[in-house]
Amino acid sequence: MPLQFTEITFLILSFLWSVGILIWVGMVIYLKMKWLLILEDQLDEGIRFYSLNIFLAGQGVLQYATVFLSSFHAKRYGMLEKRESVPKYVQRLFIIAFFWFMTSMVIMVASFILLKFYIKAEQL
Repeated sequence: MPLQFTEITFLILSFLWSVGILIWVGMVIYLKMKWLLILEDQLDEGIRFYSLNIFLAGQGVLQYATVFLSSFHAKRYGMLEKRESVPKYVQRLFIIAFFWFMTSMVIMVASFILLKFYIKAEQL
């Protein structure tokens, strides 16, 4: 039985978000090794929490990206003035990682919606 259009779309979307998450994990590893320690020194007064392991580094990358994206979040975390000491290209790296993660999550949710409502419904 040949694959239907929705099944092919589901497979493509599943592949895309899987590859997207793997690329994001690579970005997190790079940012953890190169920039996360420096940001913890500048923004969190040397408190090393996000650089402890890769899981916390992922959370730290997302948090620092929101600090760089939004003055509301920067003020909320007490980093509004401190974020100006971070070079713009480093801020852009964290923001790119944030948008890469969010795009991968949107693709993942779209593939699950496609699976739930279209593929399962056709098989009944």
